[in-house]
Amino acid sequence: MLFARLAAEGAGRPVDRQGFADGPWTPETLAEAVSSLEGNEKGIELRAVQTWFQDNDNGISNDNIRWLARIFGCNDPEEASKWQAELKASKDRLTNQRREKKRRDDSSEGLETEPLSIVMPQVSEPSNIVVSTSTSITTDVGQRKAKSFPEKCEWMLSGSGSMNLLIAYWLVFCGLGLLNYVLNTLSVTYSPVGGLDKQVGFIWAPTLTVLPLIALPAFIFYVSDLNTYWKRVGRFKCTADDVISINSESNEAWYAKVNDFSFSFWAIASFCFLFVFGFQWAGIYMPAYLSGDTNGVQIDRYLVALVRPEVISVGEAMALSFIGYLYTASYIAIFMFGLLFLVIVVLDYQDLCTTADLEGSTADTNQIRKVGQKIVWGGFRIAVFALWLASLVKLQITYLSSDGPDFVTWLRTDALSVFGATSIRNGWLDNTSISHFTSFLMLVVTVTIFVVCALVIQTVFERLSVYDQDYPFSLDQHAIVKMLAVIGLLSFNLVLVGRFTGFSLLLAASTLASLHVLSGPKLRTF
Repeated sequence: MLFARLAAEGAGRPVDRQGFADGPWTPETLAEAVSSLEGNEKGIELRAVQTWFQDNDNGISNDNIRWLARIFGCNDPEEASKWQAELKASKDRLTNQRREKKRRDDSSEGLETEPLSIVMPQVSEPSNIVVSTSTSITTDVGQRKAKSFPEKCEWMLSGSGSMNLLIAYWLVFCGLGLLNYVLNTLSVTYSPVGGLDKQVGFIWAPTLTVLPLIALPAFIFYVSDLNTYWKRVGRFKCTADDVISINSESNEAWYAKVNDFSFSFWAIASFCFLFVFGFQWAGIYMPAYLSGDTNGVQIDRYLVALVRPEVISVGEAMALSFIGYLYTASYIAIFMFGLLFLVIVVLDYQDLCTTADLEGSTADTNQIRKVGQKIVWGGFRIAVFALWLASLVKLQITYLSSDGPDFVTWLRTDALSVFGATSIRNGWLDNTSISHFTSFLMLVVTVTIFVVCALVIQTVFERLSVYDQDYPFSLDQHAIVKMLAVIGLLSFNLVLVGRFTGFSLLLAASTLASLHVLSGPKLRTF
């Protein structure tokens, strides 16, 4: 059992220079340590502690588990909370096993059974708990059988699963780069009008370079960071006596909440496959390939085969565009899944904090507020990089509609025009793209979700202020205003890309402002 293991390891005892405990706990030393804890005015009898070291049906009471958690956690509140959760979970498993054994023994007639005090119950401890004298716990979500689709998405966007996802995207990025190299489309131009050679190659497209190398990894990282924090730490800090354990057996409530949104996950996956991939590739690109006419659609690295067949054939372009739009549909799905998980975390936080009777409970309202602050901060980072993704899509399609010879020259010409350093002005070509609507939709969804989530957290803070009235949400107003200002700046930048001379300066300002706020101001601490 877990207590026996911790006592034998000497968890929480002083350590020598090599970091080893000075010995295991004995009933006498443990009784003395528990009795000396601040707040334990009654102390504890030695006989009660001695029973913990024996195999019996009495177990350890919840009050004594709290004292033990403080001992094993070296009186650190966060570590004590984790150990309290683990000790309670171990006690529950032991109780269930003994009940099951007793039930089996009662149902077996004529079979000789051994006394319960002799049989040591086999308690399955979490294999990923690291016990040391500093009592640090390393946990991860165990593999669960028959995962549902929402649970697979949750695994993919939390913990080690997110790193697997990033590696997969980087491999796809390298694969696409290799394909474009073989097909000679890393750098390729066409002439939409006389005297203009417009670059539409792979390495000149921000959605195929900056997006997979910077914006998408950052977005996945912050979604994973929020999911992992909420599942492993934040969720059980928002409970009172029935602490949620951080091991896989006690995360069923979180998985149940995720599964409540099963329709949303399937709807997002279906939308991305049918419309982002199917409609654009089969409904726009395939007719262009078959007819040989773009019908006013932007010429890009895929449709360039229609005007430069000596560089890439139509058949090769079909295959390349098929893979490319599957890739596009996948990161749009990740974008929507990430925002959906932000909504799930916020609603779960609200449910826990509004359904619990906080008055007179042992829940720490300051801890609950800290969790809420971290959710707001995590949600802001997710929103910033979601807007980066949308902005990169908008920049790409706006460039393809311009008469700029390449992406960098297009931005440089716009910036120089503001200061009168060049007589050249960016113009426009006669083409269109459905991605204008896609980027606008990404903007609306991102801003709406962030604002709504911030308002939900505010309602929770207002409810907490009823019990102690020491921390209204307005004390975070300065940081929240900065967040909203950055969100607004990024939104204006996305809408106004290419709409006026000097938009590139607004793009630079919004990028620098978002990076500053991401690394700078923090919400109030307690």
